[in-house]
Amino acid sequence: MDIGGERYAAVGRVHAIPVADVAGTLILCGLDAIGPDPAGFLAAVEGDVVVCLQTDHEIDRRHPDYRSWLADPSPHDVIRLPTEDHMVADDELVVALIADIHRLLTRGRRVVVHCGAGWGRAGVVAVLLMCAAGAGPDDARRDLRDARPAAGPQSADQDRQVERLVSAVRAATSTQSSP
Repeated sequence: MDIGGERYAAVGRVHAIPVADVAGTLILCGLDAIGPDPAGFLAAVEGDVVVCLQTDHEIDRRHPDYRSWLADPSPHDVIRLPTEDHMVADDELVVALIADIHRLLTRGRRVVVHCGAGWGRAGVVAVLLMCAAGAGPDDARRDLRDARPAAGPQSADQDRQVERLVSAVRAATSTQSSP
């Protein structure tokens, strides 16, 4: 669901992604939506946690001041898992990230996840969160693309990681208690 309206049309839009059985909201976007004015962006989408999946090099090429903000985002929270474009991060780190985001969503937080365009790396996170909530990988990919066209795993490595981690993210999130 597009939550950014025309304000963010030129930078790939901003979308709320459906994750079952959580009180919070998962929001996907690209760097060009959040990078120029992260505090203003978070105010516009009512976000309170940023998950940045980009490397420092990628950020520095497009929005170098954003990296400084990531280091001191107060009053917002930031989680980083720098991952090269079209690649995957370590499986254990991804499972821990999904568990952390799921915990935040369960507690009603509004979590913004971004990579370069908000499609590939952010799409992997979204699909795994949907799977953690009970969706099958194919249904999660379809539902994600319905909510954010073009989003989802964008390489064979990303597709394989989703398939490999479905059981692990379900196990990691099934032990979390509700608020």
